[in-house]
Amino acid sequence: MKVKRLLLTAAAAALLLPSSAFAGLFDLTVTSGGDSYTENFSKVEDLFDNFDVEEISSHFTSFDEDTSGADLVIDFRGLPAYLTIASNSNKYILSIPSVGVYEEFDGATRDESSDKLEDWFKKDGGDAITKIMKKLASDTGTDPIAGNPSSLMSRMSAMDYDMAVNPESSVIEINGQQNPDLNANLISVFAKYSNYKVDGVKSKEYALPLAYTIRFNGSKNTLAIRLPMSQVTVEDSKAYNVGLGLALGYQATDNWRIIPAVGYGAVGSIDLGSVGQIVSGSLTSSYMFHPGKYLLNMGNMAGYYKTLPFKSGDYDIDPDIQNTVVRNGFNFIIPFGEAKTKSLDLFVTDTRYFGSDLYIDQYNEIGFSYGFLKNTIKEKDGKTKSYLNNLRAGVTYMTADNADGFTFNFGWSF
Repeated sequence: MKVKRLLLTAAAAALLLPSSAFAGLFDLTVTSGGDSYTENFSKVEDLFDNFDVEEISSHFTSFDEDTSGADLVIDFRGLPAYLTIASNSNKYILSIPSVGVYEEFDGATRDESSDKLEDWFKKDGGDAITKIMKKLASDTGTDPIAGNPSSLMSRMSAMDYDMAVNPESSVIEINGQQNPDLNANLISVFAKYSNYKVDGVKSKEYALPLAYTIRFNGSKNTLAIRLPMSQVTVEDSKAYNVGLGLALGYQATDNWRIIPAVGYGAVGSIDLGSVGQIVSGSLTSSYMFHPGKYLLNMGNMAGYYKTLPFKSGDYDIDPDIQNTVVRNGFNFIIPFGEAKTKSLDLFVTDTRYFGSDLYIDQYNEIGFSYGFLKNTIKEKDGKTKSYLNNLRAGVTYMTADNADGFTFNFGWSF
């Protein structure tokens, strides 16, 4: 009966709130003695701090920190949760109906009960926290691990495809018609700025992916070592990402290139109260058509992306999210100049996720890039060496259900 009364009280409190009450990543409405107040936070630590009875008492003139009860309605990054501070008791009672969570925290003091609740969210929740993490990825558009274009899983799958099907390879091929013995290794420095809106929530990404590509002499085969780094800002909350990847480019025929890749990525956000890591494996096919003086590159990728348990500091989390990602697209390359060292690249891609439920499991991108390539040939120790210098810039527009946004891209390979 106690559980039923708690759920009815929480549901009634939620119905009393206007739809505009929830305006932040973490929203809190507290009711006690017939009075209530609402606050919005961009950081999870600020939300936890406001579970403290001393903070609650500052909003109510007649609230007793030791005996008064309160009902708290929480919007946790879009996931509804309900917390009751029992009257004449130290007990905190948490309910999250959408994932079947009901927990009681009973410390020697109310402050201790609040601390136990916070520890439960960070490391002691076990399977319940796994359900919450999966629910955040499937039902909300702000999860840093998966389920939206700013998430770690989305960025890893996009990088696997983009590094395999890119205009740089096309320009090298164009230029290579004059010099078939290209043997230059490449250091690539990219800069990306993305701005997305998902269900009205804005996110920005500042990325600096680095790569070193080894070109094997006497063939078009390559080995790319990738080090992606980025910062994502969701409203005022920040998440940080880093990764490591390897991709082997195998030239099966003159027109067909196969690129298997493996990768690892980690994301952490104290503000969002989330940490995670993902391992991946993918296989991309890049086939080049030659319609007249132009090039048409058809890219097809299939990859598997899976989260791993993460333990660091106060956090012990296992999101248990795994998806097969299929990404298909076309790049139409228009070369310019007598030496064919300039090109305009027009592209379109379609990305789909299969496996764990995600808030966004399909999106499309369209865009362009323009670049210049300089190929310098030098004689050294009786051998001919080719040195490449490539500069490109472009814009990508992304659209999906309840989401859209754009990315500015700039890359320099030398």
